[in-house]
Formats: sequence, C-alpha cells, structure tokens
Amino acid sequence: MKSFLLEDNGGGSRSAPAYNLPGVPIVAVEHPCLISNFPRAIESLGGSQFLPKLVDESSPFAEARLFLCPEDPVARPIDSFNTKTSNVLLKITVPKRTGRKRKRESGGEWQEWVSGSSSQRRLLSDPQDARRLFQSLRDNPDRYQIQPVGMIVHTHRFRRLPDFVWSAAESTFMTKMKEQILPFEYTKMKDFKFDWSKGAESGKDLLPPPQWTERERAIPFNYAYRQNAAVQQILSTSGRPASHNTQQPRRNKIPMLTYDAPEIPIRPPDGLASESSLPATSQRFLIAVREILAKRPVCTRRFLQNKVPRDIWKAVGPDAAKYLWQRVAYIWNSGPWRDCLCALGVDPRTNKGMRFYQTLIFQLETETMETKVDKSKVTKTRTDRELAARGEIRESHIFDGKTVSLDGKIWQMYDIKDPFLRSLIRTEALRDECHLPADGWYTNGLIAKIRVIMKAKLELALAEDPDNAERNKGFQMLNDLIPDVVTKENKDDARFGKGAADKWLLTMAEQIRNSATRKFGNRTTTGATKEKPLPMWARTLTKKVATGQRGKGGRPRKVDRDKPKDTSDVIVNGQETLDPRLRDTTVQSIKKERDATMKAFEDEVAGSESDDDVDDSELGDDEESSEEREIGEDSETDGYG
Repeated sequence: MKSFLLEDNGGGSRSAPAYNLPGVPIVAVEHPCLISNFPRAIESLGGSQFLPKLVDESSPFAEARLFLCPEDPVARPIDSFNTKTSNVLLKITVPKRTGRKRKRESGGEWQEWVSGSSSQRRLLSDPQDARRLFQSLRDNPDRYQIQPVGMIVHTHRFRRLPDFVWSAAESTFMTKMKEQILPFEYTKMKDFKFDWSKGAESGKDLLPPPQWTERERAIPFNYAYRQNAAVQQILSTSGRPASHNTQQPRRNKIPMLTYDAPEIPIRPPDGLASESSLPATSQRFLIAVREILAKRPVCTRRFLQNKVPRDIWKAVGPDAAKYLWQRVAYIWNSGPWRDCLCALGVDPRTNKGMRFYQTLIFQLETETMETKVDKSKVTKTRTDRELAARGEIRESHIFDGKTVSLDGKIWQMYDIKDPFLRSLIRTEALRDECHLPADGWYTNGLIAKIRVIMKAKLELALAEDPDNAERNKGFQMLNDLIPDVVTKENKDDARFGKGAADKWLLTMAEQIRNSATRKFGNRTTTGATKEKPLPMWARTLTKKVATGQRGKGGRPRKVDRDKPKDTSDVIVNGQETLDPRLRDTTVQSIKKERDATMKAFEDEVAGSESDDDVDDSELGDDEESSEEREIGEDSETDGYG
C-alpha cells in the first residue's frame, strides 16, 4: 500500500513522492487525559499484560478499559468504543536543537547558551512538547523528514461518562479485602475472616451496589441539533446583535373581543405599515371592504368574500385577506355576533337594529330526528369552499329554506330568507336589555325556536325534502305552543298533551325549552342577573358572626376554656335562636317524638269501637297535619324552621 503526499516543486507543477507503507496493523488509543507519566498511562489501561489483547487479530472487536483510579479496585472502568479507521501513522523527524540561540528574524550570529542554564535544561528535558515541534516544522520547512509507520485500522475512543465511586477509605471490610483478598496470595487469603458477631454496631459496613449508573445510558442522547437555516444574525435598532427568523409568519393583530368587552376598538392596531406601502391589489381590496361595511357594519367573512368584486378577491386571495381585515374591522369571538367582522367604532350591543346581524351556528351533516341524510346528495364542504374561493358561488351566505351551501356553517339573521323563519325574525317583541352571552336582543323562547327550527330545515334541505308538509305543520305547532318568553312558571305548560304529537315533535319541543332556560354564568336567558353567591369562607364567617363565635370584624372571641359550654339558646338581634350545635339533635328528637305519638294514636283508633263511620287514614292524616303544624309553629319560634 502506498500513500501520496502532494508537494510543489517550485516550477508550478504538483508532483507527489511515493512512500512504501508497511503492512503492520496499528491500533490507536485516544486517552482522555494529558499524558505526563507514560508508565502510569499504561497502568490506567490495565497494564502491559492487557495491551496485547487490543492488537489481537482474532478479537477485532475487543474494547479497551480505562481505570481513572488504578489503585482503587472498587472503581469501575470506562469501556471504549472500538471504531474502524483508515488513518496513516507518520513519523516526522525535525532537526535537532543545538542549544544555540539568536533573535528571531534578526539574521545575526548564533550565540552559545551558558552550559547548565535553566532555559537549556528546560528545552532538553521536554523534547516532546507539541508546541515546540510545530514551531520547528514552521522554522524548517525544507529540512524535516516524513516516514510512514503503518495503517491505523482500529481506534479506541472513550465517550462514556465514568461511574460513581464508593469511597472505601474508612470501610473496615474493604480494607481487609484490599489487604488479604485482592493481592491473590494464598498466605494472606488464609487470614481473611468474616465478622460473625450479632447485633447492630456503630460504623457497620453497608456494601455498595456493584454499579451505580447504567453504562449505556450514562451519555445523553444526541439529538443532532442544528441551527435553523432561516435564522440570521442582524443588528437591532440599538446596535446590538440579534437573531431574526426570515421565515417567521406575519402576525395577525386583528382585535378579537368577548361578548362582555367593556370597550370596542375605534382605530386599527398600532404598528401596521401605511396603506400607501401596500400593493395596489390590497389597496383596492380595502376600498371595496370599506364600501361594504358602510352599508352593512356587521357581517361574516363569507358574506364579504361573496360581495367583494371577483377580480379583486382572486388577486388578493383568502390568505392575504386575513391580514387586511385588521385595518377595517374587529371580530367577536363569543356572544350573539360571534365570528362576525364588525366595522371599527360600531358596537351592536347598543342598537336594537343590529339584531338582524346576529349569527346562528350549526353542526351539519348529522342524522337526527329520524331524518336520514343521503351523504351522496350532499355537496361536500371542501368542494363548496373551493368554488366560493374561485368566486363561482356568490350567494352561499343566504338560506332560503330549500338549498344549503356548506362553504360555511354560520348564517346571519338578515340572510335567512325562509318565509316562516323570517316571520319570527321580524318580530318587534324584543328585550329591553341586550342578552350578551347568546340571545342578543331576542327573547329566550323566540331565539330558541329560531335555532331549533332552522336546524331542522337545514337537515330537510340536505335530505332534498324541504317541502315536507308534516314537518312544516309541526313547526307552526311549536311556534304556537311555546311562548316567546319562557320562564320557570310557564316552562312546564309549554308541553304537548299525551298522544297529541309525534316523537320528533316532542324532541324538538324539549330542545327549545332546554335552550331557552340554559344558564350563562350568573346570567339567565331571561335577561335577569342572579345575585352572585358568597364564597364558602364568607358564608362560614357570616354564620360564626351571627352565632356569636366571632366578633363583628370577624376576629375570634376570647373563650374561657374552664367555663362549661352553654347549650342554651342564644340571642341574636333581639330574637331567640337555637344553638346550631344542638339543631340537628333537636330535629331528630322531635321527629322521633312525632312518630311515637302517631303510632300510639293509630293503635288507639284501631282498637276502639265507634258507632260513627270513621276513616282511620283521614284521622291519621289530620292528626299528622296538626302535629306538623304545631312543630312548624315551634320551629318558627325557635328560628330554624
């Protein structure tokens, strides 16, 4: 085998002298320590008796073992990674130093060093210093010699972390082990004896485990982290270096408000670029959207997509449009106008005329109320959205009761053209105060009927049966049965008689009643705000203050522990009140006394003979009622009834 080293011969041509490479295989060991004592380095690898195993061709996968503490037999070694390599070991000979010196690049004469000086002794005693060898190569570019020694076929590298070591310096047992067992001498091993004494003693040895950590898991997993190619180092406005991601998506700053937001935005968010710097198509898009919002200040994104001129929408596209909405509108993410774009400065919660822009959201493509939807006849949502994006569907936001487009599942009251639903929407019986969580300006019963009936009509339209006479008649029956304002008092009255309606009609009526009486936090669908209950700690403290256990400020009263507890009634606000500690016991005793009295009375009535026709159950009921009346009066007097 030959190795070729390219050199420039001065004439511009590059030739390579040939060297014979001996066929002697060489094994390299990359020792992790700085070698200053060569015999100790051999000892850390297991000694000279272990090194022949590394170059044994019969075991090419042998691992070297590194003992960081060779004198401690308890310390576990570090195993190496045996890696195949194809490196060449070179022997480089540099000129020998003569001991003379002169100033570098001075060109002066060489001066002899003083014999035995400290500098000369330091130089001659450290001929293997790497810095001096490299410096000699640079100083003598034409005088060094190269000789290939052989091919390095295996390299042992230590990449694992060392295990913990149990300090056995003060261990009696380990000291005896080192002195008598580990030397492996028979005469010493005969003297080794175990301590068979019983009982716990101070300083008793606890043998450590043979291994503290798993060798294979000692080194962390290499996740191969790499720098993101899109991240670049730039100078910030303050002049400091900073990282900038060139592929970072643009941030959409459009305001998204909850139904109870105290204020609405009246201007676009700060930090936006001027409109004059936008492309011409974006400027035309903003002009068209502003014209639409001037006529209809609250609308869905689907409505705007259908009303923006087709050429402008195609030029901008839906991806760029979502970054332009923030310049002209804000979004409601909850409440009656959920998912609507509202013109800046317009608050629909303050104007009853904005009720026509409230939204209705439905989950479609379901099978409910015995209406089987044929999936093959339903236009797929993705197809409708693609057609709407290309501008081929321009009226998808309108529901006329017969056709449904599934490019969206949000409709506004204004866009519902079905005659029956439109008659409900056009009502003038509205709330005096807007119901912010869901119902808006409509009453709870009316908005519930609109929601449930419209979903049923959507399913009929998807099933291609919008003119179902039976269902349309049932919708009218629901409207007549359930009032526009549903309360706890009239909720149970809004029910069909037994056998007066089919199952699907009963199901819809139940859905309307449940929707009309659902709760939103501390506000009901009737519009009234419930008083927020006190937390548990406040109720407990109020009770203790009322019973005299704490003062008016909530501070504990001083209690004389030597004084027996008073089990009598306490006086609160001038009224006699039963001690709450005895309340449960008193109620149980009253019930037991009442039951005993009733049993005795019934036995007396049953055993007596009377000429009058007396009903025992009536007498028992009258007596029980009288007894309950007396107990109720006593309870009211005691203050716990």
